[in-house]
Amino acid sequence: MSQVKFPDPFHIKYDEDPALETLVEFRMRALAGKIIEKPNWWNKVHDPTIVRKWRKEFRQIDKVLIAQFWTQRKRRPWDPVGEDDEEEDDEDDDEDEDEDEATPVQSGVEVPMDVDRENAGVSIEEAESDEDEPEERDDNAKVPSGRKFWPRTRVTKAQLNYIFDFLKWLADVRDSETGIEATHIPNVYQSYQLIPGELTAALLEGARTLESVPDEEKDWHPGSNNQVLDLIHPSLYCFRIGKSLVKNLETGKLYVPTLNEYMLMRDDFPMYRVRGKVNSYCTSEQHQWLPTDFTVSEEGVVRNVSYINNLHPDHFKRLYSTINSILGRFVLLWERVLADVLSPREPAIKVDPYHWYDHDPRRTPEPKKEDFGEDRKQAFYDAEEEWTLRRRPVIPDPPPFTPPRSEQKVQFSLKDRTIQVIVKMANIVLTPENPEYAGGSWHVEGMENERIVATGIYYYDCANVTDSKLGFRTALCDGMDMQYEQSDWIGLATAYGIDGRDGPLNQELGSVVTKEGKCLAFPNIWQHRVSSFKLVDPSKPGHRKILCFFLVDPTKNILSTTVVPPQQSDWYMRETERAPALKSLPVELFEMVTDYLKPDAEGKGGIITLEEAKEERKELMEERQNAVITQNEEVYEAQFNMCEH
Repeated sequence: MSQVKFPDPFHIKYDEDPALETLVEFRMRALAGKIIEKPNWWNKVHDPTIVRKWRKEFRQIDKVLIAQFWTQRKRRPWDPVGEDDEEEDDEDDDEDEDEDEATPVQSGVEVPMDVDRENAGVSIEEAESDEDEPEERDDNAKVPSGRKFWPRTRVTKAQLNYIFDFLKWLADVRDSETGIEATHIPNVYQSYQLIPGELTAALLEGARTLESVPDEEKDWHPGSNNQVLDLIHPSLYCFRIGKSLVKNLETGKLYVPTLNEYMLMRDDFPMYRVRGKVNSYCTSEQHQWLPTDFTVSEEGVVRNVSYINNLHPDHFKRLYSTINSILGRFVLLWERVLADVLSPREPAIKVDPYHWYDHDPRRTPEPKKEDFGEDRKQAFYDAEEEWTLRRRPVIPDPPPFTPPRSEQKVQFSLKDRTIQVIVKMANIVLTPENPEYAGGSWHVEGMENERIVATGIYYYDCANVTDSKLGFRTALCDGMDMQYEQSDWIGLATAYGIDGRDGPLNQELGSVVTKEGKCLAFPNIWQHRVSSFKLVDPSKPGHRKILCFFLVDPTKNILSTTVVPPQQSDWYMRETERAPALKSLPVELFEMVTDYLKPDAEGKGGIITLEEAKEERKELMEERQNAVITQNEEVYEAQFNMCEH
């Protein structure tokens, strides 16, 4: 197991194999995702009558989205031209019109979040009503130049066959006891029945206790416009490198490790040992979130070894027990996520960028300069440009779906070991005066210091808010290993949706709905972003409450609350006030005792006040916000300029 190596979201740029996915495959996954969100989908997908209806509805959805992204706007230089945009339907021989059992899928069709947020496209209703007379879109519409988010060609019978065979397989491997199922996003799993009702009730009770504080003591997340209420957050009372105390497990003594000592105790920072310094935006020299150590038995029973940062272990004993039990259920999700991350994933459709024009039925001979003569150079250039714009890459249909072979699957267990998990609880609170949450930004969790490999989120309580989605996207390395013909920016845009002229090196993987009761787990190599949502009834308040777990790489060990004592000064003050030996001390002597716990003039020491912790959090947040910006610039949104091959 020591040979296992999980991919690192901060160095994904240097991977050698960019995981490009065709827009055709994206469409197949997106359509499958609409089914997976339906009640009892795992049974309905085996009903031929319902499947026939869904197949027809998929064709309608596809036609609308092709119109939305390809034919309902003026042709731009990067769009292939042609008179036959409205291609023949590859209709099934499905004549069943029974609508009793099949739930319509027209509404809420998944479109990439960038397009949704920028309002670059048209709604399904608009597209359907304008289908006969396509609206001409402005050339300055906000779809990124050269990027596409849906295939140009119609969904085929072979693609639909693949989708439903894939769904039937997902239904067959779905865990009926826990409700754990794969989503249409690679390596992402979910369940609506993972947490028993009594655990949810206990969590709600614990949350109410955390929420029941005076208004002036509520911790509204900085910059959230009083919408995000932090109940437990790792940025508060974080580990302060060079300031916080650490317990030496061999001697039992407490000491303050220097930056050099902190870095050298980390075997996952090898370059520091070579250079003696950190030269990376993704590694902090100032802060680290503190995980809690949890033991996981062979039976999957979870127990905390140490305290959860910002949750008093004596005052919230029942909530500790509840969190342990819920975390034990998330272990089942994470084992599937980690196994998928370690296992090779083959694309459903393999393409050859050097020959994808060979089978284009519109293909004509390339213009030759000698056919135009010296006096008609411009005519030749115009003809060559027209010929280039007219070409379309032909994306083959997928072969029939076959389940992955068991010998290709890498198994990974979190049982019978100690895992490190960072815990977070937060509420998003909306009011009639503050009725809409704008959504989040693209990011991965933590920095290199935390080594987070997977996230688990339990959406345990939602009231009077619209559905929200969590979107995912992946980086495409630095583009150097990407296969393409020289200057074939039209091919990349049409086949993959990539802009080869200064476009971002990423692909969106889609999004999942985050309704009440859902447990969701995903790898930290995917960036994720919360979409906007708002009040259903704008005259009443609403909320969405989440419990989050961030799993540290189980093959690594970082500083945790096992060796870092609590830093909350109020915890110590309450205990010293309760100590019988201290109660009888004169005030002056009592203050001398408590002063001993405070940090020295350089800020080194065991405890800090809430005000000091919030100031430290401010610095941490600024550092991490800058790290996200840099990571996007260098990795997830690095500009792609097609180089010569």
